[in-house]
Order: sequence, then structure tokens, then C-alpha cells
Amino acid sequence: MAARVPGEQRIFSLVLALVVSPEGLTKRELLSSVHGYAERYRQDGPSGALDRQFERDKEQLRALGIQIETRDSPLEPGNNQLTRYRIPKESLEFPPELRFDERELTLLRLAALAWREGSLSAESRRAAMRLEALGAGLDVRQLGVAPQLGSAEPASAPLRRAIEERRVVRFDYALPGRLAPLARRAAPLRLHRADGRWHLLALDLDRDAERVFLLARIAGAVEVTGERFDEALLGRADGMVEELLRVRERQRATVRVRVGSAAEARLRPRATTVSEAGDGAVDMGIGVLDQHLFAEELIGYGADAVVVEPEQLRGLVAGGLRRIARQHAADGDERAGDGTASGARAAGVDPVRREGTRA
Repeated sequence: MAARVPGEQRIFSLVLALVVSPEGLTKRELLSSVHGYAERYRQDGPSGALDRQFERDKEQLRALGIQIETRDSPLEPGNNQLTRYRIPKESLEFPPELRFDERELTLLRLAALAWREGSLSAESRRAAMRLEALGAGLDVRQLGVAPQLGSAEPASAPLRRAIEERRVVRFDYALPGRLAPLARRAAPLRLHRADGRWHLLALDLDRDAERVFLLARIAGAVEVTGERFDEALLGRADGMVEELLRVRERQRATVRVRVGSAAEARLRPRATTVSEAGDGAVDMGIGVLDQHLFAEELIGYGADAVVVEPEQLRGLVAGGLRRIARQHAADGDERAGDGTASGARAAGVDPVRREGTRA
């Protein structure tokens, strides 16, 4: 049985598909490609239940004020199987006469910081790739720049509750190079966003030391215990944020990025310096909290981002690409006996997302 997809994810994926396809998509194309429909479509094929779900979702979008355009097929007018659906991109844009004052812009920026990283979920990215294959004319590289509401980290909700209730938490935490996660008992002080990722600022009670944990590296569920901690500890979070900023300022990297690429769209907002490098590239100076984590991000950009300095970061990226090449070569040998070349070709483009930070 296909796993149940939450309604908000299905609706988001449907809006994405309808917005980014300039010519529109038929119902069959939507049901076979969009996250939330495609899983059931592959399992059961076209069905009345799936059609009714699609109709309810369209009505929900209209109730939210999002108008869906329909276009009949010129060959068979009235055949709803050939009707194409789309949402005009202009209908979701701010009116050109709308202006914000500085205070309103500040509030919008603060709201954006509480939103998720500007990248699509894996499911939505796969759906976008399938839509591109249908000839929808998408620029998939740029789709992930728009933010999404909320933090998708499973640990986020229990940690927020623990902070509000001043309760001690327990969780397992994975570190690079360790086979097994370490058990942690901590007083959670604040959730903080840095380098596009959510971190937990906390006091490790077993080690009596301040620690910064990356939410993506929390393994399994967070246990919110009945033990409470002193509210005065919350005041230490400001100093921890300042130390993070100092670390990022000390640890700097220069990355050569291809203009117009997804790498430029994602890295430019974090760059403190940008200079022309010639041949359609720019050099960006970026502060780095964790070189291992940053290297894994850069690997995902392939040839669009090349480390100029420091040498240690260059080595981490090169080592990661070699590992991918070896893995692709091994997989190819098993399938066709010619994996070395295909692995090497794929090494520059396959994303590796092993997010983490040292604590």
C-alpha cells in the first residue's frame, strides 16, 4: 500500500506543477507525476477515487483564492481527459503598485528566517523532474529558491515545546566519522538558523558544556522529559549565537561559481564578497561554520561550484567526488560491466546531502 501523503504536501505539489507549466498539464499528466497522486496512480492506475480527490483539491485551491485556468483541446473540445490545467504565474505575484516601507520589509525578512531552507523537498524535486520530462519547459535548477513555510525537521516540534516548557530533552546525535550516534541529555535554549539550516543551542548537562546541534543530525525521536531546567540558562543563548558568528567570520572560503546556476542562486545570499572571475563565473567569499557540511553542499552543485581556497575544503570536496565516482563505478559494474565511465560522468552532478555539524 502506498504511504499516505499529507494533504498540504499534495496541495503544494499540485500548485507547483500548475504554476511552472506554461502550457498546462492534463489530468493524467498531473495524476501520474504530482507527489500525493502519483503514488496511488502507480499502484492502482486511474480510478474514480483519485479523480474525486483531484476535483476536491481544485475546489480547495479555488476556495483559497487561487484560480485554475482550463484549456480545451483544439482537436477534441469538451473532452475533459485532454483539458489542460494551469495557474497563471502572474496571479500569484505581488501587484506592481504594491510597495512596502522599511518596517514592513523588516518584518517580512524576519518571517522569511522562520521559513524553511529555499529548496524543494525531495518528493517535489522528483515531481518537477518528471514534469520537465513531459516537456513542461521548467527551469528545475531555479525552482528550489523559493522558501517553504515551517521547519521540516522532525525534531523541531518537540524541541520547541521543550524550550517553551523549560524541560530537559534526550536524543541520539550522529557525528561525521562515528558509526553509532551518541546519547545526549541537554537543556534546550533556542532554535537558531545559520547557513540555511536549523541548529539547537543547548547546554549539554552530562558534559556541563554549551553545545550546538544540527537538527538534521538528531537520530530518532526527541524525548521531552519531566525534568525542568533553570529559566536563567536561556540568557546564555545570545552569547552562543555571537560565538557562531565569530566562528563563521574566522573560517572563510572562496568558491568560484558559474553565473546563472543553482549554485549561484543559493550561495550568493550568503556571500560577503563577490568578484568577477571571467568565463561566466564569479568568486564568492563565504563564511563557513563547518567545512565538512559545506563540502557536502558544494558536492551537490557539481561543476557549477569549485573551491578556490582553503586547501582543506578543496580536499574534502575532491574526496567526496571520488567516493561518488567509485560508488557509481561499482554499481555500473554490477549492472552492465561498464560502470567506471558512467560513475565518473555522474560524479560531478549527483547531489550528496549528508548534513551535519560538530558539537
